[in-house]
Amino acid sequence: MVSAIILLMAFVDIAINHLGTWEPPRDGTNSGMGLVPEPQPTTQAATENGAGSDVPIKTSQFHYLIPASKTDRRFCFLLASSAASRYPAPQIMGWNGTGLFDAAKTHLAKLRAIQVYLESLPREEDDDIVLVVDGYDVIMQLPPEIMLKRYFATMEAENKRTAERFSITLDQVKEQNLDTTLFFGPDKLCWPINRRAPRCWAIPPSTLPSKAFGPKTNNGDSFYMLPKWLNSGTLIGPANHMRDYIAATMKEIDHTYDPTYRLKDSDQYYLANVWGRQEYYRSKKLHGDEVPGGPGDRLLPRKFTNDQQVEFHVGIEYESAMFQTKGFYQPFNGWLYYNGTDTPTAMMTKDIFEEGDGFKPSPIEMPEEIQKSLSKIYDEIPEAHPGSTSNEWIRDVVLGTNYVTKKIWCLWHATGDKKVIEGQYTKFWFYPFARSLLKSAVKSLRASNKISNQPIGGRYWVHKTVYPDSDNLTDPLGGAWSDEEVGRRFIPWDEMCKHFDKDVLGGENAEPERIVLTSPGATNKPFGDSPAGGGGDSDD
Repeated sequence: MVSAIILLMAFVDIAINHLGTWEPPRDGTNSGMGLVPEPQPTTQAATENGAGSDVPIKTSQFHYLIPASKTDRRFCFLLASSAASRYPAPQIMGWNGTGLFDAAKTHLAKLRAIQVYLESLPREEDDDIVLVVDGYDVIMQLPPEIMLKRYFATMEAENKRTAERFSITLDQVKEQNLDTTLFFGPDKLCWPINRRAPRCWAIPPSTLPSKAFGPKTNNGDSFYMLPKWLNSGTLIGPANHMRDYIAATMKEIDHTYDPTYRLKDSDQYYLANVWGRQEYYRSKKLHGDEVPGGPGDRLLPRKFTNDQQVEFHVGIEYESAMFQTKGFYQPFNGWLYYNGTDTPTAMMTKDIFEEGDGFKPSPIEMPEEIQKSLSKIYDEIPEAHPGSTSNEWIRDVVLGTNYVTKKIWCLWHATGDKKVIEGQYTKFWFYPFARSLLKSAVKSLRASNKISNQPIGGRYWVHKTVYPDSDNLTDPLGGAWSDEEVGRRFIPWDEMCKHFDKDVLGGENAEPERIVLTSPGATNKPFGDSPAGGGGDSDD
């Protein structure tokens, strides 16, 4: 058990001496250094927000955080995919951290660095949306406007489910503090494994159909389990709720840290325990003292104080519209050619449920919003594809797709075996144009920090961080912001990733790779090679 006083003193000392203090200016006067001016309300007509005419529509910021302490090839894969997809200039959390902030020594450094950042934000940014992704096993696929649209759609659907579960209205869901706003990626395995722990048994069912993976669904084999457990490698939600949840997790660490426990430094262990307690008390509110579920020798979550907060608005993004985890999803996730003649449509010809003669191929159509967002990016780099138009390209593009939910996901998270990452990176849509896309991203974010010209979730959205202007950044490939110095420091691409340029940016001007298909619309191999036997903990 770690003493609260010792941990707090160490945390404060390291935050001051090793991470500096994050103090973004409030007036936007340093926007040339990559800071965005304070968002201001915009007035639009009623047709855009469903209210009366001349009603101000709020503008909020999208924060993009990557916990990482050092560079490597896979970290640079993430940076390149983020820029290519037009995410905000990344903010690296815990870069060159030491002591309790050294991610090379403890995965808990990730939580501490994120906490410092969230605590530094002014309260007027409480309802900004923050996206956090692990730094060494994630690759982005779709632009941020798609991520935000799917976030709000997921939140709306989950809150409707809560309303039905408790037989209350949507308004009452919020009034009773039961709304879900923070979403993690899904796991098919409860990790760390302990069937008695609330994080494993007290959680709600998946939103996927009961036989989503065919007749073998939930037969005990992890490949066929419905995804319903928390994976800590991807998280999205409002700054205020995320701040409270991370703070509660740090208290969980203080109260329960056991230096003899093998997975004592797993951030997922503590994050999932806080979530498990939340779900137990949600069920208790519904069922009273008799909360169903779990084995006969199940463990019940305990409160450390009588008035301890237990609700943190945490949920799981079950359908992989935003977050696609790799572990145990290999047979049900892969590359599809969206090469339909009239519209970008893929034919799903892989018999994933082993139906044999009863199997019939089915179409998966690319949503129009994805067509438009990717085509817009493609059109910004005509020099990289002379003679090819976005209308032609989008009808022959290959995109990672969840075969079960039929979602073209926003990002891929390689939980479990990491050896497959290098081989999969070269298959992403941006790889043949990566260098040009990075250059274009720098210019694009300097010219405008808008994420979309239309409201998403009732608000306009801008990037929290952009790239420094040309007077302060000469590297045309961009880079990322680091929290290692007071006031932060921008690290150019060449300083972080030049050593890996051949692997990360080598697809440009190279002979295009054609993915071998067993039949039109299905890949020869799903994401990842042979099953990896891991995949629960995003840190493994």
